[in-house]
Amino acid sequence: MIDHAANERIYAFEDQRFAAMASNDVSALDCLLCDELHYVHANGMVEDKAEFLRKIVSGERLYRRFEAVERLARHDGNFTFVFGEAAVEVDRAIGRLANRLTYTAVYRNRPQIQFLAWHAVKSIKA
Repeated sequence: MIDHAANERIYAFEDQRFAAMASNDVSALDCLLCDELHYVHANGMVEDKAEFLRKIVSGERLYRRFEAVERLARHDGNFTFVFGEAAVEVDRAIGRLANRLTYTAVYRNRPQIQFLAWHAVKSIKA
């Protein structure tokens, strides 16, 4: 059975996180991300929370757009898993990258919702 209210809460939280990323709001991100964050970028690079935020603060990575295209949430105990696609634009030293990503996001729901893990790959549509 689908819990529509729980899905809407997690999607609203995810949209808040994506908006904070798109505006490079490190203060908001610091609150939204778990201290134990495990972030796997589409290029295979793995970062913890400190490194993820450091690259935004330093300007090494500036997000311009981060937006859910489609997604599906699954709840299991204290965790929610979101399987989706996102449109992303980010400025890096090599220039602006624009990709559509297929991702899995993990959110810990207690004591409050926080973003715990991310794994993304570039989407390939047949």
